Amino acid sequence: MQNLKDFEYGGYNLDNQYFSPPSYLFDLYHELFGKYQEYANLRKAGGQYSFEADSIEVKVSNKMRETILPFAKSIRHSMMVSTDEFLKNRLSQEKLNEADFGKRLIAQEILIAEKESEYPYTRGPERKKKEQCVDNIDWIQHLLSRIDQQDNWEEILKQTVFLTFNYDRVLEYCIFLYLTSDKQYADAAAHAFIKDMKIFHVNGFIGPLEKIPFGAVGNGKYQEIAKGMETVWEKRKNRNESEKEKYQGFLKNAERVYFMGFSYIPDNLESIGIPRGAEIIRNAKVYATAMGLSSQNRLRISTYLDLKDFEKRNEPEPMPEIEVQRGPFKNSVMRQQEYKQKEKWAKDQIRNRRIRYENRILKDASAVDLILDYYTLP
Repeated sequence: MQNLKDFEYGGYNLDNQYFSPPSYLFDLYHELFGKYQEYANLRKAGGQYSFEADSIEVKVSNKMRETILPFAKSIRHSMMVSTDEFLKNRLSQEKLNEADFGKRLIAQEILIAEKESEYPYTRGPERKKKEQCVDNIDWIQHLLSRIDQQDNWEEILKQTVFLTFNYDRVLEYCIFLYLTSDKQYADAAAHAFIKDMKIFHVNGFIGPLEKIPFGAVGNGKYQEIAKGMETVWEKRKNRNESEKEKYQGFLKNAERVYFMGFSYIPDNLESIGIPRGAEIIRNAKVYATAMGLSSQNRLRISTYLDLKDFEKRNEPEPMPEIEVQRGPFKNSVMRQQEYKQKEKWAKDQIRNRRIRYENRILKDASAVDLILDYYTLP
């Protein structure tokens, strides 16, 4: 959201009568302008172009201005905390062009981020060169590294269900790198393997890697991409019950359920078939990250998911046998007091173990912590 607030839409003075959208935004509307690339190249080169009313230059600028100006002015003053919430107020018929532009812009920003994660990339004076690498994506690396140690790694990858609300393809790309670099798969075989996996982008995504390569900023398919992206509000309005039933089937049969880097928005949870009380995952072991969330927020989450009763759904930990030694100077009252003290100490130990375990589920754990815990704790 902050990136879109700070975005260079063509000048910080949006009321300027000479407002002109930057040339790189024309890539977003490839389907509208057959000569857009010629025009964009002309602008980038600082060449001369026509200002006649019927010229392609003027038509393109006018079309872009109609959409970009109201969007840019609104988002810079918006009180919303997320792009989904901002776009929610642009889903009416008269504002659909702005919502469409917002999705295209988000898609472009994601593709640029994908590209920057591999190579230095610049675009405009506001962008600086970055030296980033996909190798820094820690939790996926840890997951694939641990899975690789298993003889049935292919089966594990294909049995695991990934439900993601992200539009990006970082997970798929890392698996693609694993298959092609570590397992020497051919590119086509790696794409086919990923297609067979159970990776579901609940609110849509940029598109499969073989169709829109990782970081392919100038792909010319932003209209198609935007149509495949749904905000949580659109998802709720256009909810596909058969899709939700499919997710519920996975959840009912799951032995372990992980929430990693998740916002726990009730609408998101309900869209995959987890209503308040989370009875559908009652028989699964549940692990969740809540990094940086307040204690009150963790309480809200644990209440919704019914994790507060986690220990009730598992075998109770047996009390250890308590012995009180008889002695020449101990009467029955003293022995009873000693017994109660030892019993209290034993109960405290059990409770502390439970608390530590529960905090491991919902506290400042990262996705890496959960993966390493699964592979290292008994």
